[in-house]
Amino acid sequence: MQKYDGLTRSGEDCNPAGAMGVDPLIAELLTRFVKISAEQVDSEIRVSIRRIVESLGLDRGLLFQLSSDGTYMIQTHYWERPGCNLVSPSSIYSSAAWVRKKILRGEEFAFSTLEDLPEEAAKDKKYLAGSGMKSQLSLPMKIDGNLIGAMVMESFSSGITWTDKLVQKLMIVADLFRCAVERKRRKLELAEIVRYENLLTELSARFAMLASGEIDREIERSLKQIAELFLGEHCGIVELQGDRKFAAVTHAWNASDSGRITDGTNLAPLFPWSYGKHVTHGEVITFSSLAELPPEAERDRHSWVAIGVRSTVVIPIFRGGKGCHLIVLQNMSCERFWPDKAIKRLRLLGEIVVNVLTREDSREKLRISCDEIRAMKERIAVNAELFRPEVKLYRSHEKIIGQSDALLEVMELVKQVAPTDSTVLICGETGTGKELIARAIHGVSRHNDKVMVKVNCASLPAALIESELFGREKGAYTGALTRQIGRFEMAHESTIFLDEIAELSPELQAKLLRVLQDGEFERLGSPRTIHVQVRVISATNRCLEEEVKKGNFREDLYYRLNVFPITVPPLRERADDILMLVWAFLNEFVDKMGKKINKVTKRDMEALQRYSWPGNIRELRNVIERAVIVSSGDTLQAQVPDDPRKGLLSAKTLEEIEYQHINDVLRQTGGRIKGISGAARMLGLNPSTLYSRIQKLGINLRNEKGGISS
Repeated sequence: MQKYDGLTRSGEDCNPAGAMGVDPLIAELLTRFVKISAEQVDSEIRVSIRRIVESLGLDRGLLFQLSSDGTYMIQTHYWERPGCNLVSPSSIYSSAAWVRKKILRGEEFAFSTLEDLPEEAAKDKKYLAGSGMKSQLSLPMKIDGNLIGAMVMESFSSGITWTDKLVQKLMIVADLFRCAVERKRRKLELAEIVRYENLLTELSARFAMLASGEIDREIERSLKQIAELFLGEHCGIVELQGDRKFAAVTHAWNASDSGRITDGTNLAPLFPWSYGKHVTHGEVITFSSLAELPPEAERDRHSWVAIGVRSTVVIPIFRGGKGCHLIVLQNMSCERFWPDKAIKRLRLLGEIVVNVLTREDSREKLRISCDEIRAMKERIAVNAELFRPEVKLYRSHEKIIGQSDALLEVMELVKQVAPTDSTVLICGETGTGKELIARAIHGVSRHNDKVMVKVNCASLPAALIESELFGREKGAYTGALTRQIGRFEMAHESTIFLDEIAELSPELQAKLLRVLQDGEFERLGSPRTIHVQVRVISATNRCLEEEVKKGNFREDLYYRLNVFPITVPPLRERADDILMLVWAFLNEFVDKMGKKINKVTKRDMEALQRYSWPGNIRELRNVIERAVIVSSGDTLQAQVPDDPRKGLLSAKTLEEIEYQHINDVLRQTGGRIKGISGAARMLGLNPSTLYSRIQKLGINLRNEKGGISS
């Protein structure tokens, strides 16, 4: 092996043979790397490092890439001369602080002998002398001035003269590697985004209509897909129960038996630092290696070591009350850094899975509550004259009035989703009170100390809605005389309510999708990207699925908005609430107009309950206001409008019409209640609601097909 002495950076080539001998190799590499695919990058870089090291008489060559958080370098490619028994690169760069800082700052540096190192590198010099290193060259790799990695060449057998000409040639190689690595990285990122979007769409569709008996199997299947997407070896759901001092795995997928935890094991005492101070307060736990854990997490470290975990991310997902679930992703065979974008994507996928669990969890409780309320109502006697009763309001939501099964189901969903930051889509006919539901969600959310920002997408001209939502700079267009802050900026760390979401243009749908996906946008007339954290609640009186099929609404945006759907029932399905609503509106207008009306006749109340109310609660309010205006004395003189469905109703009561319609639909479905072709879906009802209606109306179901009778 040829030996070189001293450090020469004067431009004179003290190693012409070594420098000139590498020229044909560099020319060959330039030709090869133009043709290789992204899949061939890693193998070609390793082979190229070996050939460079051998041609220059070195002992080792390495390629580092900067971690996603920019705090450390990850060794991705290297080759060392066989039989050298060199100290591992990880040991050297964890102990040589001065050298490590130089590389992390993206500085080019070299030393031909350890004597070339400055005084501040005294500790490095001592360590490197013990490791046997003689010479080193580090060349940063940058894109648009941003550091992405470094190429390092080392000699342990002799000192190497790093001349300007030789360094310039090696810089060509480093730049070649940089281009190849970046090409592969971009391709992998694009493929990962496509896989993530496909999985997000698939999970949203999968859990939309799922029978109770299929939930556990489909959740475990979904956890497997999530783990494979993020290259994890274990993915599970942990539930914190009671006062959060008990934590147990409810669903899990493992690539192998390593790291498997017995069902029912209480994890809280095994991980006191994690569960006691962090996840219960909504903080994400993540580490790429156990060395990153602080001293106070020593008990947690022992537990992770015992089950074989080397890197993990734990994301808390809160639901109504004190309930909390954790989505956990872990690696046992390798250390891995978890970037912010991966954590955001994992959180959204986890929310979809956990929402299915929470809905199923509350289904039995809701059924029991509905039975109790139904029994209570049956004990109430109806008098000939209905005097002013005490109007019962839904607790914590003073403007939402009623106690019908349909309304209670909606409010249970509100209770579940309000404490989270999940996106909510509220559907329902005009006048059903979708905005009140949105305000109820915001009112008990963790942002209730801030104003909920409302935007009616149908009331603004298409030319102004974009600047209204995202803001504009002065001079962004003709007439833009001042700078304007958009509604999304106003709603930062709060809630924005997008009413009539189906009215957005395709261009704005794309921009809204970006805000939901990445939390960023630009004002009109400005290139600066603005980042926001906003909880989005949207509402529509259209069927967005049909709008997607017609091409009027983006499918990917639909799935982003439809994370937690809530359907507000029309007033005709809340006949039990009409009495309470009538008295609430009567109280309101009597106080305003100074009248003394305290009676409603039984005949008028029954007429109000039989009417189909195509305008829903808004129409009822207008009817009561008019009745208060024309009434004299202490009795309300209500005039019910002509029912547009009068021809269909004939002389039958509302109960008779409901009985006949449900019976007809059950005959069409052969008695099937649940599922895509079930009666509940055809009637637009929750299956538990339909069961309650069938029982109340006295409809009997028999197992054989067509065996439906009363």
